[in-house]
Amino acid sequence: MKRVIFIAALAACGARQNQADREARQFECRDRTASYIATRHIAGDELGVQIDCAENGPRIRRWKTDKNGHRDSDERALSPVDFDKTWREIDATGWPLLRDCANGSLEKRDPVYVFDIKDDTNKATFQCQTRDVPYPYNDITDALDLMAAQGRKDLGDDEPAEAKALDHKDKQR
Repeated sequence: MKRVIFIAALAACGARQNQADREARQFECRDRTASYIATRHIAGDELGVQIDCAENGPRIRRWKTDKNGHRDSDERALSPVDFDKTWREIDATGWPLLRDCANGSLEKRDPVYVFDIKDDTNKATFQCQTRDVPYPYNDITDALDLMAAQGRKDLGDDEPAEAKALDHKDKQR
């Protein structure tokens, strides 16, 4: 009986390894990278997310820097399937044709989103200064944010120190 369980477990591990090997062989990096960096964002002085595959295989990085310069970041490997899924969503925006977006009601303190996307045939850098990222630019930020957050906790503290100070002040009244 123990031998049957051992053989079944070995077969299951072998099947998973075969699937991983197939995915790795089928994955073509094509020098793909996609990122956005938002400065003066409500969640921090700077925040960003990047997927790439050229250096260490498919991976995703995210970071957030507060107004005092404290930086929280993390990085993790992505499966080829997750990388390609995120890339398809970004690619569907038509990113090689996107340019800086123009917003009518612009204020100096509004966040600036800078996008940098490339593959083996195209490269584009563009930006938007806005509180709410417009379509189709939001499809890029949403795809990156969703993959970055998958199975992860938030980076750092979501509530800025100024807001905490106001809460503390209100509680003392």
